[in-house]
Amino acid sequence: MTRAELEEDVSIGDTVKITTKSGKFTGRVEEFGESAVMLTNPENGKSKRIAYAFIIEYDTGKSSFKDILTIGIDTDSKLVKIPKTNYWMGQTPVTQRLYEKVMNENPSYHQLSNDKLKDDERKALEELGTTDNNPVENVSWYDAVYFCNKLSIMEGLTPAYSVDGETDPVYWGYTPHQEESIGSNVDCDFYANGYRLPTNDEWEEAAKGGEIYKYSGSYDLDEVGWYEDNSSNVTHPVAQKMANAYGLYDMSGNVWDWVWETSSSSCRFVRGGSFYADCVALYPLVNGCMVSFRIYCSCARNQYISVGFRLLRPQD
Repeated sequence: MTRAELEEDVSIGDTVKITTKSGKFTGRVEEFGESAVMLTNPENGKSKRIAYAFIIEYDTGKSSFKDILTIGIDTDSKLVKIPKTNYWMGQTPVTQRLYEKVMNENPSYHQLSNDKLKDDERKALEELGTTDNNPVENVSWYDAVYFCNKLSIMEGLTPAYSVDGETDPVYWGYTPHQEESIGSNVDCDFYANGYRLPTNDEWEEAAKGGEIYKYSGSYDLDEVGWYEDNSSNVTHPVAQKMANAYGLYDMSGNVWDWVWETSSSSCRFVRGGSFYADCVALYPLVNGCMVSFRIYCSCARNQYISVGFRLLRPQD
């Protein structure tokens, strides 16, 4: 294989799985040299040079589908058009950076400014550098729908959610991040062009990526997700593992995603699993990071350090 052939599909910073004559190596691309590519293993930081002539094949885990929409307030945050549907899905969970730009505060537990971090948690996060690109967490379901409407209004879109007919969350009588409920029912206009949470079915369709893997993009969870065995018990920057076939990252592991459906008057479903083994006690025989796992629900007003959310936007 030549350098030009590899560079045609792979960019600096991409995570790629390379098959060579002596085995496989997964790493983040750091440099294209004259005769070899430099990769760094994102889990242990070790680097390795692999000669182009030694490469048999490679897989970025990325979709060849190029229909991507940028979120205006934060151009690093993107949405991917899901094939054969009428909606776009967040390429990653909402990051701390994007959340703070919209809400003017960051409630996440996993940030270095949090003086409640345990020593081992702080050490693990310091090794990762800034947490701006880590998924936002410690947000309730109500916080998530509030965020969706606020972002929609900022971008001139029609908000999806309403409370007593009011779509501007300023008038909902609700203060985010206080672990409180919104006093009235939250209604959703699924035809509005603003941001909202996916339904269970929408989330699962996107997570499958048109494939039949156990996890989103692979049978091997280490390839696509941060979970109990590889996370050092903290969240990680988004898009560091391999994407599924639609180009979506972190749909297995890192943080759970809130979705629309409710299991009772006070609970909402979460999907995708997290960095933390937080459903093992209830469901010891299954792994919450599996695409098919859809029976875990959480109190809608509570904030959890392992739960964030992912945006969906209907196509105009």
